[in-house]
Amino acid sequence: MDKYNRWLSGGLAVCLLLAAATLFAAPTALTPKLANTTERLIIKLRDQSIGHAQGLSADRLRTLSVKAGVSLAYQRAMGGNLQLLKLPRRMSLAEAKTVTRRLQADSGVEYAEPDQIKFPRLVPNDNGYPSQWHYKAPTEEIGGTNLPGAWDITTGSAGLTVAVIDSGILPHADLAGRTVPGYDFIAEDAPGVFLSANDGNGRDADPSDPGNWISLEEAVGIAAGGLFFGCEVRDSSWHGTHVAGTVAAATNNITGVAGVNWGSKVLPVRVLGKCGGYDSDILDAMRWAAGLSVPGIPNNANPAKVLNMSLGGDSGGCSLAYQDAINQVNAAGAVVVAAAGNGNTVSNSSPDSCNGVINVAATNRLGGKASYSNFGDKVTLSAPGGEAFSTSDPNGVLSTYNTGTTTPGADTYGYLQGSSFAAPHVAGIVSLMLSANPNLNPAQVRSILQSTARIFPPASTCNTSLCGAGIVNAAAAVAQARDLASPGPQTGWWWNPGESGRGFTIE
Repeated sequence: MDKYNRWLSGGLAVCLLLAAATLFAAPTALTPKLANTTERLIIKLRDQSIGHAQGLSADRLRTLSVKAGVSLAYQRAMGGNLQLLKLPRRMSLAEAKTVTRRLQADSGVEYAEPDQIKFPRLVPNDNGYPSQWHYKAPTEEIGGTNLPGAWDITTGSAGLTVAVIDSGILPHADLAGRTVPGYDFIAEDAPGVFLSANDGNGRDADPSDPGNWISLEEAVGIAAGGLFFGCEVRDSSWHGTHVAGTVAAATNNITGVAGVNWGSKVLPVRVLGKCGGYDSDILDAMRWAAGLSVPGIPNNANPAKVLNMSLGGDSGGCSLAYQDAINQVNAAGAVVVAAAGNGNTVSNSSPDSCNGVINVAATNRLGGKASYSNFGDKVTLSAPGGEAFSTSDPNGVLSTYNTGTTTPGADTYGYLQGSSFAAPHVAGIVSLMLSANPNLNPAQVRSILQSTARIFPPASTCNTSLCGAGIVNAAAAVAQARDLASPGPQTGWWWNPGESGRGFTIE
């Protein structure tokens, strides 16, 4: 059940964050109103003698307007034999693209495109962001998830929730205000119990992480009972805190790290304690997180649209109980994102191998398969999980963490590696997709992620047989989700000269 490998560079992370303290200007307040809309088109006519001096003739504009289905006005000639035309009103890009497709049916039109508005890239000013290579555009970091382009479209809807079904979270300063009330589903909490909540009170409404360290004495006792895998001597992992920070750390606040989603909230759901967690607790947690009822547990007031599950177990395939739960969660409209695992073997456990799950393998900074990552035909796509070869190696995934070795200590930031940390990149991107288009269903989300995934770099050790459709491409996925939400111009509505006003005025 311990489905992560980690390298922590606590003190080093703080030093790097201070050294990399670079501020970026945010876009103006006009950006949300103007982005992804236009009132103009760029068109290139095959007859390059038209429109150079006196603009397009009224007859030519009328012909183009009939083709377009809307009244077009002439703006001016451009370089490169291009013409700038004006639409009758500001339109979404999806509507404008419908108009340009109609124009291109004219044999005299070489091509037509919306005249889009560009802004400075929305880049967070968190001082740790420069070290989060895993968020960058591939032109800057070949293994990045291309988030800046997605943030230009949306930084996340305040009304959407992402469940982090994990070890619970700590009250980290960079997670303050970023959560909604969660729940602790670990039922067992008695001395000597193999899997223990470790908080003294079993199931309750407190999903905070008390730590999951294993002492030498405990490890010896567990081994003597024939149970050792996943229960070796170790410090507390603070696994859920790191995952939650990737999904939704407080962003653009000059401090700490950035999260994938800046506006939506995290629902912390605790299922992993010492040595892992039972399926019975995890299955209840999944249903509850998605807004379904669980006997003896108060209903969830903030049902999640995305469930991140950075956990797994044996390689026996998808169990019937997990498939049943996932079917119900999907039917409730929630998307399940799961880590492929860290055994460098075929991904074939619950929940990652179940139908209806977005199964995420881990890639390294160069876009190759991380050495530990599971792989195979059950993998949907890949995302950065990092690969660190020493505790001072910044090639892991940087997120929120804690200095405590057993019980909680001070806030810090750490570099970890594992498919556990690849999955929340995808979960966060899915939440941005649903922020741009809340009507997407789980199957549509999966299809968009796969169709927009970036092909693996030429020297990558990944291919579509091992690591899924490609590396998740946040900008392309969110853009496609947005475009599906925008209807085109009404079918059958043609330009009417009586409604065109001064549509043919040559300026």
